[in-house]
Amino acid sequence: MDELDWRWLRSFVFVAQADSMHAAAQRSGISQPTLSRHIKLLEANLGISLFERRGRGLTLSPQGQGLFERAVAVRDSVKTFEREALGLSEQQEGSVSVTMSGVFGIHFAPEWLSQLRIDEPHITIDLVIEDSAVNLLLREAEIAVRQFRPHQLELVTRLFGTTPLGLYASPQYVDQHGEPADMAELADFDLIGFDRETYWIEAAAAMGFAHTRDDFAIRCDASVVQVSMALAGLGIAAVPSWCATGLPLRRVLPEIVIPGPPLYLVAHPDLRRSPRVSRVWNHLAARLAALPLG
Repeated sequence: MDELDWRWLRSFVFVAQADSMHAAAQRSGISQPTLSRHIKLLEANLGISLFERRGRGLTLSPQGQGLFERAVAVRDSVKTFEREALGLSEQQEGSVSVTMSGVFGIHFAPEWLSQLRIDEPHITIDLVIEDSAVNLLLREAEIAVRQFRPHQLELVTRLFGTTPLGLYASPQYVDQHGEPADMAELADFDLIGFDRETYWIEAAAAMGFAHTRDDFAIRCDASVVQVSMALAGLGIAAVPSWCATGLPLRRVLPEIVIPGPPLYLVAHPDLRRSPRVSRVWNHLAARLAALPLG
């Protein structure tokens, strides 16, 4: 057996967790040919088959199942080593990976990054746009802007407040259709809402109004797309107030405030000790603190 390449184990874990080469490539950022080559090299080196093909997907073979947890443990150990090493580094220059949701990526990040490039020209940013949480413990990102409280106790968090939402439409939509006089009339208008998510429905129910999925003329679980649809004049959407402030949207039923999720800044304490990560954290925290939050 030749010496194992750590990258082969990393690709093995990615593919095993994703159940297909395509999904693993999307999640990892590693091309499918590279993932496939790493798996073949690892199998050839070990002399066993790690996967069984099921249609278009892959499942772990019995041998692969036996080795998977050990491969995950190796992956976690390597990531811990990298994270702790970065925390010990005194280097001021280099890249920092920051993750945030689509709404923050479109409507917050450009202005923040413009100022960061002026204030910290020697630091580059890898911006990871994900509405689902990435794993900071595994260094999928180094700093996260999140709208929920992290569950991992190892992480450093800072709470900035909540992100309340209001009901907004484009001026063109309001000029053409008018606006509701109260919540009871809201159902007579074109509503933009979620497909599988039930946040708006639950928030309306808490205020005494019954809405169902079928009340939405347009449904999409990506909040950033909902904002774009409202801007395009397709209807009324629940938009975070901090986001709508800088957009050509008109608020309808301004007395209605929908409680929003909390806003956290999150990092691992090992990474916060890195000078460049700390500088990005402080810069990002100052911009988030300036948002009109609840």
